[in-house]
Amino acid sequence: MLAALVQNSGLIVPSTWRVPTPVGRSAHAVMDVAATSPVSQATRGVVVPTGSSLPDRTRDTSKEKVVVLGSGWASVKFLQNIDTDKYDVTVISPRNFFLFSPFLPSVTVGSVEGRSIVEPMRALVQYGARPLSRKIKDRLSGRPGLTPEEFETARFMEVACTKIDVENNRVYCEDVSSVAGDRGFTLSYDRLVVGVGAISNTFNTPGVKENAFFLKEIEDATVIRSRMLDAFESAALESDAAKMKSMLEFVVVGAGPTGVEFAAELDDLIRGDLINLYPQQAEVAEVVLVSSTDDLLSSYDKRISEFTAELLKQSRVRVEAGVRVVEVKESAVVCKRKATGEEFDLPSSLTLWSTGVKPLPLVEELIAAVPEQTKRSGLYVDSSLKAYGLDNVYAAGDCAAVASGSSMQSDLKKLFKTADVDGGGTLTKEELLQLFDKIEDRYPQAAVFKSKVEEGFAEADVDASGELDEEEFAGLLKEVDSFMRNLPPTAQVAGQQGSYLAAQFNGENDKPFKYFHKGSMAYIGQDKAAAQVSMLKNLLPEFLQGLPLVGEDIVLTGSLAEVVWRFLYLDMQISNRNKLQVGFDWVKTIIFGRDTSRY
Repeated sequence: MLAALVQNSGLIVPSTWRVPTPVGRSAHAVMDVAATSPVSQATRGVVVPTGSSLPDRTRDTSKEKVVVLGSGWASVKFLQNIDTDKYDVTVISPRNFFLFSPFLPSVTVGSVEGRSIVEPMRALVQYGARPLSRKIKDRLSGRPGLTPEEFETARFMEVACTKIDVENNRVYCEDVSSVAGDRGFTLSYDRLVVGVGAISNTFNTPGVKENAFFLKEIEDATVIRSRMLDAFESAALESDAAKMKSMLEFVVVGAGPTGVEFAAELDDLIRGDLINLYPQQAEVAEVVLVSSTDDLLSSYDKRISEFTAELLKQSRVRVEAGVRVVEVKESAVVCKRKATGEEFDLPSSLTLWSTGVKPLPLVEELIAAVPEQTKRSGLYVDSSLKAYGLDNVYAAGDCAAVASGSSMQSDLKKLFKTADVDGGGTLTKEELLQLFDKIEDRYPQAAVFKSKVEEGFAEADVDASGELDEEEFAGLLKEVDSFMRNLPPTAQVAGQQGSYLAAQFNGENDKPFKYFHKGSMAYIGQDKAAAQVSMLKNLLPEFLQGLPLVGEDIVLTGSLAEVVWRFLYLDMQISNRNKLQVGFDWVKTIIFGRDTSRY
């Protein structure tokens, strides 16, 4: 899933630090460990005065100071390309490593070791970690500060950012580790790069935070793995067939790349490895994939969606499509069929929630403090990735919402007139649905608007008249658009944005950011994958991109796509060490099978 390289940046947390518990129901069970610290008291919900007693750890230098928040795709690509001879760069994150998040499902089932997909941040800021193309540019510049001998590395600090004070150009940091040295301090900046990623979006669904698991961090994979294997061990002790069956029901909510890959990998583990150790239990174990849309991998080519659905049928993964989750209980998921309104329960001993992302509280606070920030999906940035309403703050990756494309709000009157076919001055639900079907080619976000109308027409109909007038229609567009993002929250996007931002800071590129989509991939089980490659199309001039054959995406499915998936994912590892380790893990799995010990 090149499009599912999700990613994720090092988590920058609010002042109340939350950490996953090593055992228990949810990987996101939390505890407060900083509630009484000086930083959390001073910065919770208010701007700390310039004269704060916290020490300032800004370096004394004549260089322009750049502070980078996060240790994910966007931040790492920025750090590997930024001119440290020109800028004094400090990167802060409570996670001291980069994580290749697309392999988290593989770590959960033991196909890949967790240590194989992480790389220390302190190693990634060294000269040797810079890409070959950047080293060549450094050498051609002739500047001694960009040679291996004189290169000045970015400073890394394993701390959490608890507050961004845009009025005074400083960030507030806190050491939230178990061995805390300097509890709190500040850093001043001339430019701030926010690359903190995002967190799972629960859509305020009852019970999700308390009873569901998330797959965003390496700790999540460890907790889920332990929970799943514990279910098999406990079921092996159960003599009652019905109780044993209930212990082995696993529900995955969300049919995007992460959800599909986890469901497929889990089914592979059950049918390929656990069947030999728990034969009776593996026979009754079931993985259920819940999709709110009728299609799986709905952002991919229709052929991929259909192939995935057919393959999952063969793998005994049960798909519940067109279903919305209304509540997650401790041992069940309450669902509602969108077509009929019927509610039903899915038994579940482990529920994985994988339905999209939303900004961290740190970013939400910044958005709320700036009137020009009109998006709720992330920090709203222009085509140069600079945040609206802020002169020296930039954002990249999952935490950024980039302005681009046609705006449905700006075309409000024209769209309303197009939809109002009978000229009555109001729009029925049917007229709205027909409108979004007509304009999907011009406005890719129209599908999201259509889904919103199907589920929440009554919410948009403020006066309960059964139809929307122009004002209500405008309110609908504004509400839905605030949650929209023009680019998917993937590592492919984040990496390109990080590299672009570094080139812009270096003075090498003054053009607007343009995303180059290389393709989308997903592992779908039984040693098969699906790939949608867009590189050839995007290399063509825009007027040729619609031509048959040369202007179309290349779609691969099956075993060949799985070979391509492995090759490309191996190549995308951030270091040669990771490439070697992942390759070795795959060889071990082929020869000896997956490790099924619970540790």
